[in-house]
Amino acid sequence: MPPRRSSRSLIGLLALVAGVVGEFAAEAGAGERNPYTGDQAAIADGAKLWAETGCYSCHGENAEGAVGPDLTDDQWVYRPTDATLFRTIAKGRSGTNMVGWSGSLDDDEIWKIIAFIRSRYRGDPDKVTW
Repeated sequence: MPPRRSSRSLIGLLALVAGVVGEFAAEAGAGERNPYTGDQAAIADGAKLWAETGCYSCHGENAEGAVGPDLTDDQWVYRPTDATLFRTIAKGRSGTNMVGWSGSLDDDEIWKIIAFIRSRYRGDPDKVTW
């Protein structure tokens, strides 16, 4: 007869599975392209969210950079795809002051903030990767 698993082991396993499912949920929107790119109403919503969440305090009023990096140019440490930017906003960036916002913003709101950031781009058009 096989040994019985304790309820403690089962609870631990369920907690692990829940954590993995949560990680996948946080990544759900990250694999897509931004549905709001170029959408003027969404860009306006993104600008409002940018101000309400205080993104400007690190990245400047128009994403031009301050304490945090300039998000309007073509000089990025990480490949500036929509998916990369989504993950950074949702989960934060380890080793930096960038915290994750997935607890305060839903996927739709994050995409709108990204649409706002993209609308401020002033870098080389040939370097656009989104």
